[in-house]
Amino acid sequence: MGKNGSTHYYEVDFLISEGSKINAFEIKSSGAGQHRSIKQFSEKFSKNVNKIYLLSQKDVGKKENLLFKPFYLMPFLI
Repeated sequence: MGKNGSTHYYEVDFLISEGSKINAFEIKSSGAGQHRSIKQFSEKFSKNVNKIYLLSQKDVGKKENLLFKPFYLMPFLI
């Protein structure tokens, strides 16, 4: 995280509304790898974020509030 007043760009590939909140998605072409940006986004906007997803070629999983889903489940998530 940066200093107060600094600009930080978050790597979030797309957002989908669900009621009054949003679900944030990050797409990884291979594995789960680094996902710090989407977690920081979720923390900063926690009042507005419902779920955060990382879509990749890997299996279903969960780490804290980050949901790991394979690409083929995407139609069921939106």
